[in-house]
Amino acid sequence: MRKRAKIFSPDEIKTLVSQALTRDIPLNSHVYEREYDPLELARFRAVHELDKKYVSTRNRDEMLAVDAYLKFLFVNMHMVESDEELILPDLTIERPQSTDYILDRCLKRARLLMHNVLTPLSEDEWFYACKHGAGSSVGVPFRDTSLEAKSKLPWSVTDRVIPILERYLEFDSQLNSAVIAYNSATPVGGWYRSVKGSRATTVAKSKSIDRMIAIEPTGNMFFQQGLMECLYRRMRKIGLAVETLPDIHKERARLASITSKEATIDWSSASDCVSRKLLRWLLPPAWFDVVDLVRSPSILMDGDWVDLSMFSTMGNAVTFPLETLVFYTLGMATILQKQGTLSHFPEWKDRHLCSVFGDDCIVPSDTAHTFISVCESVGFIVNEEKSFYDEGGFRESCGGDYLRGYDVRPFNLKAPTSVRRSALEPWLYVIGNGLLKKYISCFGVRDYIYQPGFWTEYFLLFRKYDIPVKVVPSFFPDDAGLKISNDLERFVANYAFSMSRIGVDRHGSYDFRFCRFNYKQNASRVDDLHYVTWLKMPGGERGPWWYQRRKGGYVVAKGRTGHFSVPNVNNIRRPRQ
Repeated sequence: MRKRAKIFSPDEIKTLVSQALTRDIPLNSHVYEREYDPLELARFRAVHELDKKYVSTRNRDEMLAVDAYLKFLFVNMHMVESDEELILPDLTIERPQSTDYILDRCLKRARLLMHNVLTPLSEDEWFYACKHGAGSSVGVPFRDTSLEAKSKLPWSVTDRVIPILERYLEFDSQLNSAVIAYNSATPVGGWYRSVKGSRATTVAKSKSIDRMIAIEPTGNMFFQQGLMECLYRRMRKIGLAVETLPDIHKERARLASITSKEATIDWSSASDCVSRKLLRWLLPPAWFDVVDLVRSPSILMDGDWVDLSMFSTMGNAVTFPLETLVFYTLGMATILQKQGTLSHFPEWKDRHLCSVFGDDCIVPSDTAHTFISVCESVGFIVNEEKSFYDEGGFRESCGGDYLRGYDVRPFNLKAPTSVRRSALEPWLYVIGNGLLKKYISCFGVRDYIYQPGFWTEYFLLFRKYDIPVKVVPSFFPDDAGLKISNDLERFVANYAFSMSRIGVDRHGSYDFRFCRFNYKQNASRVDDLHYVTWLKMPGGERGPWWYQRRKGGYVVAKGRTGHFSVPNVNNIRRPRQ
C-alpha cells in the first residue's frame, strides 16, 4: 500500500499571517489615496494587499476563466474596429497642417526609427537562433515539456510554416539526424501535422483575475523563439536589454516620484492590442513577412475556432519584443516631435529619454499626453489606474512602486508550488524574508523585531511542524533560509524557536544548512538531442551540455562560506517554548 504524502494547508497559514499583520500595523486611515504620507501608504498596502496575488487551489471560481475569455473576445473585436478606423499616413506626400498632422508626423518618424532598429535579417541568423521554448505547445502537455517530449514526431505546425520547416531540416542536418534517430522506434507518418492555429487556456494572474494565453503549435514556437532572440539582439543596441531593463525602470520610477520629470505609463491588454495593420506599415517588409509567417492566424477557444484580429497574443515568443519596439518607436517619435527637431532620429544622448519594457513605458512628463493620444489612435488602451504623469509623487514601473522616493511596494504573498510538507519550509522562508524587509521599512531597524503579532505566529509555525530554523547569509535566495543573522541575538532573546546548528572552523568559515530546489534528471534523457541544442548556444551561455531543467523538489543541503557573521547565542536566555 502506497504511503500518503504529508500535506499542509497554505490557506490557514495565509490567514494567520494576514491577521498578525493587522494586529502589528495600525492604520490611521482606511481609504486608499496616493497622496498619503509614504510611510502610511506603505503600511496600508502591506496589510490590504498581502494576498492580492495569492491564488488558492481551493474553490477557484470557474467564472474567472470565462471572464478572461470574454475580455479577450472584446479586445479582439476592438482590434477589428480599430483597424477600420486607423488611417496611416501616405508616405509619398506631406500632409498639410491639420488635426492629424502631429499623429502623421509621429507615425512617420516611428516607421523610420523601426526600420533603423531592425537591420536586415538573414535566414542563417534566424535558423541558428531557433530552439524549443520552455513552455507547453500544441501536442506537448504542461506535465512534460522536456526536449525529448518536443522532439517526438510529428510536430504540430500551421500550413504556412511547413516550407520553412523543410528548409530548416536541410540547414540543420545534426538536429535532423538526432530527431530521426530518437523517433526510429516509433513509426510516424512524417515530421509534421497541420493545425489551424494555437489553443487558448488561462492562468491565474491574481486571486480575482485570470489571464488568457495561447499555446502555440510546436513548430511555430520553435521558429518564434529564433525570431525573438534576433529581435533582442537589435534591441540591446539601442539600450533595451531585457536582462537589465526591469532594474533600470525601477530606479527611474523612484527618481521620477521625486522630480515628477518622467511619466510611467501602463496599458490594458497591450500584447493583444498590437495591430497587424500597424505592424505591416511600421516594420521593414522582410521582417513583417517572417513574423507574420510564424504567427497563428486562429485560436481554438472552448471548442470553437476564432480568427485573430490582433497580431498575436501572449504565448507567441515575438509578441513581447514587438510590443516593446512599437511603444519605443512611438515614444521616441513623440519626443522628437515635441522637441521640434527636423531630424527623424534622436541624438545619441537623447535615445534614453524613452524606455520601454513590454507595456511599461517611461517618457518625459511633458510628452505623456501626446504619447497616450498617439498610442490610443493605433488601438492601444491606456490603463489610467496604473499610469502616472501628473505632479503627484507616485510612480510605478516593472514591479517598483514609489511615493516621493519611498518604496511603498507591498509584499505579495503567493501560494506555494505544492502542499506537500517538503514545500512548507522554503515557503515559510519566503514569507519571513519578504515581510522582514517590509517590517524594517515600516518600523525601523531597531523596533521591527518588537512587533509580536507576526513574529510570534511565524516562529510558532516552525514549532508546530517541528522544523529547526535555518539561518543563511543575506545573499542566498529567499527560499533557502531566514536572513536574520545580523539581529539573531535579539530574535533568540525574544522568540521561542529551535535553530539549525551553525559551525565554524579554525579558518573562520561557517558551515550551515539551507534549502535548495533539486531538479530531477530524467532517466530517458537523449544525449544526442541535448548536445545538438547545446552546440547552438552562444559560448557565454553554455553550461554543461548534459544539463536540463526538470521538475523536482526541495532538499536540505550543506553550505560553507567565509562571508557570514553569526553571533554566539548559546549564552542568551531564551523564552520558553
